[in-house]
Amino acid sequence: MSHRRIIVSIDFGTTYSGVAWADTTRPDVQHVVTSWPAVGSSKSSPKVPTELRKVANGWQWGFQIPESAKRSKYFKLKLDDTGQITRDGESAQDLTKVYLSCLHAHFVTILEARLSPSVVRSTPMDFVVTVPAIWSPAAKQATERAAAMAGFCGHQRIMLISEPEAAALYTLKTLSPATLQVGRKFVVCDAGGGTVDLISYQVTQVGKLEINEVTEGTGGKCGSSMLNTRFRRHLKQTHVALNEFESFKKTFSPKGEPLTIKVEPSLGLRRNRYTMSQEDMKTKIFEPIMKDIVCLIKEQIKMAGDGVAAVIMVGGFGQSRYLKSRVRDAISSKTEVLQPESGWTAVVKGAAIHGLSRYSPAISRVEVASRVARRSYGVCLLTKYDMMRHDPKEAFWSEKEQETVVTEMCWFIRKGESYPEGKPSTIEYQCDLPVMLGHEPQTEIEIFSHSDDSKTPIHLDASTQYIGTLSLDLKKIPASAKRTAKVRRMGWHRYYCLQGVIEASYGSAEITYKVKLGGVTHDVVTVRYERSPLECFPTAGAKILPLSYLIMFTAHSSPTSANISRCQLSASTTKWRHLHLHQRSIATSLPSRESWTSHRSLLWIQLTAPLLSAGLTKSSTTLKAKALDQVATSTTASNWSA
Repeated sequence: MSHRRIIVSIDFGTTYSGVAWADTTRPDVQHVVTSWPAVGSSKSSPKVPTELRKVANGWQWGFQIPESAKRSKYFKLKLDDTGQITRDGESAQDLTKVYLSCLHAHFVTILEARLSPSVVRSTPMDFVVTVPAIWSPAAKQATERAAAMAGFCGHQRIMLISEPEAAALYTLKTLSPATLQVGRKFVVCDAGGGTVDLISYQVTQVGKLEINEVTEGTGGKCGSSMLNTRFRRHLKQTHVALNEFESFKKTFSPKGEPLTIKVEPSLGLRRNRYTMSQEDMKTKIFEPIMKDIVCLIKEQIKMAGDGVAAVIMVGGFGQSRYLKSRVRDAISSKTEVLQPESGWTAVVKGAAIHGLSRYSPAISRVEVASRVARRSYGVCLLTKYDMMRHDPKEAFWSEKEQETVVTEMCWFIRKGESYPEGKPSTIEYQCDLPVMLGHEPQTEIEIFSHSDDSKTPIHLDASTQYIGTLSLDLKKIPASAKRTAKVRRMGWHRYYCLQGVIEASYGSAEITYKVKLGGVTHDVVTVRYERSPLECFPTAGAKILPLSYLIMFTAHSSPTSANISRCQLSASTTKWRHLHLHQRSIATSLPSRESWTSHRSLLWIQLTAPLLSAGLTKSSTTLKAKALDQVATSTTASNWSA
């Protein structure tokens, strides 16, 4: 069939990972991979250990690694720190890429045996990757990038879905109709090896089940691997002991048998065995982690308000009988604690359903109608100074605008607010494209986030984080759009005034963007996520930086409305990129990054040869005023510095 596609879901976990797939010609059947290569032959399991071992001829992974061998594990948790290097000298992203490459190669082998190599080669594939809901945008993109480099990239962009939402798509449809009544709320707790994620939903429609997120999701790094860490610290013994504990923790009960393990003869213990009592196991190993998880669940129930019918426990750690009993004892008897069947594979199955729903909407019997933002997102604009609203220290006179202006944050997505599925937040803007420019530049817009519970700031401050760059190629703009556009003069230059709209849709694990500009809808927009603004700065000893472009935002309507800005782009040469200087002054030749003088200004500049004279000083006000006005109008080349 010409429209046939294969949907592949990957649950990349901290301790175990899983893969499922489905054929759009039979969307009602989802297959979970259960056969994995192992020492000697193969092993049957719904998931495979997320572990790697480097050997002379390559890598061993999963069940291939001998029990007593050293291995790399828990590297998923380090993806939130892109610069961190593991003890093996590999970055977390490199290890993730290697592991996912092994996973991909094995999956293709399984699929070829099931469908034939020719069908696999000729059928387009879509990939859905699950990520913890508590992760930063940079960590999510690091996972997506590693999956793409590993081969999990088809004809469509890799889709991301949060792990608790994927679990909800699978588990909620298994509940009885008597339980799923309009108005009832459910807390989904995805307790895995590394993280525990929680989201609360409310049923708004039955039949075709429709749910809304009712709270901000919460979570923490208190998964079952933290038990291993505490046990290791307590025991200070070998990996052999950890293997015995790995099996023991799944069935732990305070009333059960004590854990007895073999230890090294050099310890001088009786018969080379060490026995840890149930009470010690409970108080020293399990209880601190249980308290953290119970606290998260109670907090989520409180945030959801009245009407929480059940807490649904999914994930590998979520299947623990002891964890269920601790949650049961800690919350109201009116709220059920459920451990659905296949809870360990609920995430990977739900992710497959999510991917299938794009082609067969009926297959997903659960629809998430709205989501609550976990952090605020916005851009910075230049607006008229209001003495009742703005900090006077941020104000400066603009020769070009002929008024006093300030840089102000505009938040198009706000933490704690609900955003309907399929209804984007919009930003209207104006792009001033140089008439005499030989090649159309890119439009690049810096994106900022704010995750504190405090009120979002008016100006950039220490609580505001630069997270990435939204890039748009303007080559698709037709000549007809330029001919009909208004032409604006600034100094000796002329510019096409192109009207546009940026649409930002808040999704399960990512924000997707569309840009309408010059009569063209640009569906694919690149977002480069950065961990720190320092990554954009020149390295020590860098040569003087050339400057020619400026992006700035000017108020288009009320600063608090959704339609908040217009973007003015001034230029004098062809090829450019831009540099965001936030809480740093501009520098030329630097002995080190740390020597840059700190300031509180926001400046958008573009870099190409040569530098324009801006007469900059270390004063943030003078810096902004002279840069914003002189860069946009000057054509005289000379050097400038802070």
